[in-house]
This record gives sequence, C-alpha cells and structure tokens, in this order.
Amino acid sequence: MIKKWRPFWSYDMEKTERWLSSYALEGKKLVDVHLLSRTFLFEEAERMEEEYQIIYSTSKSELPRRLIDAGWENAVSQGKWKFVRNNNGMIHTYPSRESVLKRNRIHSFVLSCIALIYGIQLTSFIAAMLSLFLSPEESRFVPSPLWSITILYFLQVIVVIFLTIRMTQKLRAFDQRYFSASVDTISSIGNTFAKWNFGWMYAPDLLENWLSDMAMQGNHLVRVSKMGPKFIFEKSTPKLVSYVYDFQLKASPNYYEVHKSAGWSLTFTSSSWFAKYSIWQKEYELGEEIPQFTYDATEKKGQVRKVMLVNASYVGYLLVILSFVWWTNLSNYHMQERNTFDQILLGFLFICSLIPALLIFRSFRYAMRMRKA
Repeated sequence: MIKKWRPFWSYDMEKTERWLSSYALEGKKLVDVHLLSRTFLFEEAERMEEEYQIIYSTSKSELPRRLIDAGWENAVSQGKWKFVRNNNGMIHTYPSRESVLKRNRIHSFVLSCIALIYGIQLTSFIAAMLSLFLSPEESRFVPSPLWSITILYFLQVIVVIFLTIRMTQKLRAFDQRYFSASVDTISSIGNTFAKWNFGWMYAPDLLENWLSDMAMQGNHLVRVSKMGPKFIFEKSTPKLVSYVYDFQLKASPNYYEVHKSAGWSLTFTSSSWFAKYSIWQKEYELGEEIPQFTYDATEKKGQVRKVMLVNASYVGYLLVILSFVWWTNLSNYHMQERNTFDQILLGFLFICSLIPALLIFRSFRYAMRMRKA
C-alpha cells in the first residue's frame, strides 16, 4: 500500500486529477482517500492510461446514466466526494463542475473572512512594532517570556493570509476556466489613455452614463484595472454603446455564459466570490432601443435594494472596526503620552474614518436618483 499526503488537493482539482492520472500510468491504482488526514492510498496494479475527474455532490446515488454510458466508473467514494475514472480513448462527456463551484465559493468566503480578521491583528502588531523601533526613546519595552509565543502566533497569521490568497487565486482560476467568468479581451489598435473613477460601484447610474457618453465621444472602454478605479480608453470613431453595471450577491454558475450568449461583452468583474459586481457592454444602432439586462421596474428596484444593502453592510463593517480602533486608542492613552508615530497614526485613522461617510452619502444619493427615475 502506498500513501500520499496532499493537504490542499481540493483547492486545485485539475492538478489533483492530472496527478491521479499520472499515477495510474505508473501502475499505481487509487483504492481509498482519507478526507480527514488528506491522504490518498494506492496499490500496485497494471499500468493504465486513465483520466480522473473529481465530483462533489450531496447525493448518495450512483453516477448519472449519461456518465456511465460515456465510460466513467466510480473509483472511490468518500462522503460527498466521488473520484471517477475513464480509460476510453475519446471522452466527449464529463461530470458537471457546478457543485464544486458552489462549494469553492463557500470555502473562499470563509477563508477571506479569516484572512481579514488576521489581517487586522497583523496590522495592529506591525503598527506597534513600528512605534517601538521608530521612537525607541518614547517607547517602553517590557521583557516577557511570552514574546516567543507572540512571534509564533503572528508567523502563523502570515502563513494563513498567504495560503488564503493563494487558494483564492486557484479557485478564481477554476471559475474562469469552467464558467466563462473571464473578462473579454478587447485589443486596442489606437492611442489609449486612462481615466480614474473612485467609488464608482457606489453610484452605478453615474458610471453607466459616463461610459456611454465617453463612447459617443469616440472614447471606447478597453479594460478596467484589477482593483477597479482605473479605466483604460481607446480613441476611435463615436459609437452607441450601452453599459450595464450589474450586481449579483450570489452569481449562478451560468451567469456569465447566459449574458455572453445574448451578445454582451464582459469588461470587468470583481474578484470577490460572495458579491459579484460586473460591467457589461453592448453596441446598438441609432433608433434601436437601448439594450438593458431588464426592462422590468420591479427587478430594477430589487437591484437598487441589493446594491444599497451590500454597500451599507461593507461600510457598516468598516465603521465598526474603525470605531473599535478609535476606542482602543483613546481609552488607553492621553494625547500628551503619545509619541510622534502614534500621533501620525491617529491622524491617518481620522482620515480613514471620513471615507465610509462619503461612501454612504454617495450610495444614498444613488438610491434617491433611482427612486425619482
């Protein structure tokens, strides 16, 4: 019996499937998988050229008839996981990835929350260390045998944050490969220039009007930076283009494919798994009705409510964190006891506290405009 440990196999399914196929080619047959210990068990067997697929399903039933007819057979079943293989030369039917995508989104959300909490702790620790090293004469260092535990804890925090970022990248690549979530590439052949637009996700109507006006002036959107505020335009002939900012609290697996098949081009989509906001565009001719995702007033009102709810939740969460940091700083120290670095940090904190208020105001004005419309 051969044991192999792969702790993160479920976050890179394709690599795991290729790994299982390569082991079959070496004469190692998969016989069991221990989910808790993340261990794969193999036994020596005849060399086989097999293709493996991993299925995640809450159903305890056997494989669907269409997969059995295509030559797939169950190699190992453990919990909600099925490891299936196929030794046919030509495979035209593959298992669905939809359940895997839903499971990955939940895991990505949980990992992101953990990384965010750890990130706040790490920021506080770094700020304290900078205060100690930048103003040693104004700081007081207290030796403690527990410093080694503190350092080990924050090393663990760094490792968790790094793994979260890495896993999220893998899961997002999986989404783009199987569910058409990749942004449509628009090649620029003329001169390009950049325009900055901060906080556009808090005023969708202003964004749509701005982009459409730019297209009518001959400035066509080519791409948007990954973080969002930088818009790259190409100078060309004026065109009529409809832009739609669409927000999905939980995008279905076929969300992108449905809109792309209807002629829409995806210009930008956020990297978040639990709240997707995207920018779509579609050209139209003079005299035609302006293309929209929906013409129903009730659905439009529902979209406005979703945008307001999520934006308010984001900003509210940020305000809670900032309020806690403010309370911690003001309750523990008097202003005259602060060193220079602490005073600079307090000023930076004050500026950061103004940003949520501006975002809430921008979202409120958006809701008022849509209500009048």
